[in-house]
Amino acid sequence: MTPAETPATFHGSLLGEPWFGYIRVSTWREEKISPELQQSAIESWAARTGRRIVDWIVDLDATGRNFKRKVMGGIQRVEGGEGVGIAVWKFSRFGRNDLGIAINLARLEKAGGQLASATEEIDARTAVGRFNRAILFDLAVFESDRAGEQWKETHAHRRAMQLPATGRPRFGYVWHPRRIPDPTAPGGVRLQEERYERHPEFAPIAAELYERKLAQQGFATLAHWLNDEMVVPTTRGNRWGVNTVQRYLDSGFAAGLLRVHDPECRCRLGQDHFSACKEGRWLWLPGAQPALITPEQWKEYTAHREQARRTPPRARNATYPTTGLMRHGHCRGTTVSRSGRAANGGWIRGHTFVCFNHKNKGKSACEPGVYVRRDEVEAEVVQWLADNVADDIDNAPSLPAQRTTPDTAPDPRARLIEERALTEAELAKIEAGLDRLVSDYALDPDKYPADSFGRVRDQLLGQRGALLAHLQSLSEVEDAPTQQEFKPLMADLLSAWEAMHPVEANALLRRLLRRIVINARKSEEGARWSWVRSYEFHPVWEPDPWADR
Repeated sequence: MTPAETPATFHGSLLGEPWFGYIRVSTWREEKISPELQQSAIESWAARTGRRIVDWIVDLDATGRNFKRKVMGGIQRVEGGEGVGIAVWKFSRFGRNDLGIAINLARLEKAGGQLASATEEIDARTAVGRFNRAILFDLAVFESDRAGEQWKETHAHRRAMQLPATGRPRFGYVWHPRRIPDPTAPGGVRLQEERYERHPEFAPIAAELYERKLAQQGFATLAHWLNDEMVVPTTRGNRWGVNTVQRYLDSGFAAGLLRVHDPECRCRLGQDHFSACKEGRWLWLPGAQPALITPEQWKEYTAHREQARRTPPRARNATYPTTGLMRHGHCRGTTVSRSGRAANGGWIRGHTFVCFNHKNKGKSACEPGVYVRRDEVEAEVVQWLADNVADDIDNAPSLPAQRTTPDTAPDPRARLIEERALTEAELAKIEAGLDRLVSDYALDPDKYPADSFGRVRDQLLGQRGALLAHLQSLSEVEDAPTQQEFKPLMADLLSAWEAMHPVEANALLRRLLRRIVINARKSEEGARWSWVRSYEFHPVWEPDPWADR
């Protein structure tokens, strides 16, 4: 090793105090200070002050608004006595969150450790030094909050123009950015209208993705199809993965929609976490891009995803016709299959259904429990199908239905249409006000007092979100299916029940039923007692009796 390569050259005196060097490269573009520059400044500080850097902790493209970073490992190592402190390029590299800074700095100092800045010479052992350090931390938090507000205003402006919050290529589309390099234009940049157009090659593939998912193909199967059969990369040139396909389909961009986080949600998305809303509160707003799938396909996809979300993972691949549909009426919990012995001593897989809560959690979770043979349940299902298919004949009226006046029997559909018209008018008024606000602010930002623009904008976005949610609920009521629409499906299922594979029968039953409820009560006759079971079927064309849950 040459003298120029000795550790003393990089880390100062080998006899100095052991410190950890911490490097953080921000997600904020204006704060993307290269790791080489930060490391060079920390090494110079160590050489000047006689310290030595025993290890480097590096967080690349990491926000300072939370402490879910590798620096927490450095604090633990200081607590373990491996070093006496953490050195950073500037105090802002440590964090930009008031509460996180206070908690973790106190934790570091409680262990006898120190936090030093290579470019801000402050002695935190004195009152003046601690005061100056607090000012620098407050300034870092202020800069982070200001940048966040600017991004919110930018996103609101883009949404008002029916564009996604961030401009980038989207699969299935050709993206025309607003700024394009042009050596002949002044400044070397030419401006144009930002827009998305259908990709002649990839748009049909995007549409087929939804068709295959609605045909019950899993996300992993779709990823394999894109990678191995179609040999189509993502917009970033990478291979598709399960999460990549899921995020793309769930975004609704191919349906001509923009997914926006509900401004009324308080899950702190973008501050404490960045992947997804913990409460699932999303709004889908109309976008300017052309749709690659029909509204009916998007609605069917969202219903499919909601059903998958409510179905336990093991119930998604059906073993029996009633897999995932069985519920116990007492505790409203699921019932699970259990193998048992038949009368001839043979072993029968899935011989009975039992209450999951009673079986796995005890009587405190469900005191009575339930026990029923699977063949009895399937016989009840067949009887329910037969009864509903026969309704056309048995319930046919002997006389024509008598007319009723609007005063005696108001049409609920007419009321829904009127309510929808009023809601759409109110929504148009809110959106017009939001457009005027954004346009006026863009032309004259000094016209509004501090924070007033953001406050009014958030109020309007919240009102728009509530109106859109109400419109969605009206659409669900208007589009509620009728029993008559399912008559052919029930007749086909009944006729082919014995020959049908359990997976096929389960898929058809899920289209007909929300759940099958088993109720059981103890019947006592003198010294003898027995269980009396009854069944409830909750079809999709009737209001959900368990909707309150």
